[in-house]
Amino acid sequence: MSQPINYELAKDAIHKLNTDDTISSAHGLLCGFYCVKQDIELDDWLNEILVSIDLNNLLEKGAHQILAEIFNNTSEQLGDPTLNFWPVIADDASSLREQASTLIEWCQGFLVGLGLSSVETSDEEVTEMIKDISEISQLDADLMDTEDNAQDFYEIVEFVRIGVLFIQETLQPSKQDFISPTQLH
Repeated sequence: MSQPINYELAKDAIHKLNTDDTISSAHGLLCGFYCVKQDIELDDWLNEILVSIDLNNLLEKGAHQILAEIFNNTSEQLGDPTLNFWPVIADDASSLREQASTLIEWCQGFLVGLGLSSVETSDEEVTEMIKDISEISQLDADLMDTEDNAQDFYEIVEFVRIGVLFIQETLQPSKQDFISPTQLH
């Protein structure tokens, strides 16, 4: 079972690289890719988020290693039957405004990842979930740090988390759950 990805460590790594993306939007993009096709490679993702990388530069090489770990961890999380997936967003130590802002960035990246992977579905529930995530990506992050807003925010995060797992499972059904009709007899 994979561990949740450390937001601050991931944020620090991406700041050391030549990119305009935040770690939240980059992770969202990766998850969007995975929902449509599971045979993506690390370079498929990095080519979308990085302008360039110098692996002779020790800082960039270390940051590249962290991104590779995020890539592998995300693959494990999305394939975990215990629903152990979490979007990479600011944690409870951050203000509610920052948490909301990173969730919005994550949702925007996720939608880009779906688009770059040319998502096609006739499943109305998947289409509705994508529409809902699109609406979340347009929310105003200027939330006040109140207990009521915090509870609402956590419910939105849980909705996105389960929604992504639903989209992925619908578009890329796990082979482990598949029971052949011939096995039923």
